[in-house]
Amino acid sequence: MTLNFYRQQKTILLYFIGLFFLLLVSGNSSAQQTIDRKELLTALIGKKTVQKVDIREINFKPSQKTGYHQHPCPVVGYIVSGSVLFQSGKDSSIVLKAGDAFYEPANVTTFHFDNPSDTESLKFIAFYLLNNEKELIKMLSQKN
Repeated sequence: MTLNFYRQQKTILLYFIGLFFLLLVSGNSSAQQTIDRKELLTALIGKKTVQKVDIREINFKPSQKTGYHQHPCPVVGYIVSGSVLFQSGKDSSIVLKAGDAFYEPANVTTFHFDNPSDTESLKFIAFYLLNNEKELIKMLSQKN
């Protein structure tokens, strides 16, 4: 084999290496350009000081209900799977599904946070925006 043959092989190899890195770099930049940010919720929590965020994954069985309750801190969350019948304060009840977000203001009664399905579980993530609160939830009688 001649020296020219090896030079041609080296040139072809370098060409393919360069092409590979070009595709790699362009693939990374196109991935960065396709990030999709979907607005789910804007919660106005007032002049609340937040010193700590406690994040919980919470699972309900089919037909499981929370009961009337309040939180001493604002709570925002995200429905991962299933659905929830939700009613907080004077708002009308609504059904939230997977992908929806919710907000429970501090010291406002939540009348419904119930799994309305007889067959499906409910999974959600709750973010408790804490200052000095010790408890996350206060259960209330049905008369409140």
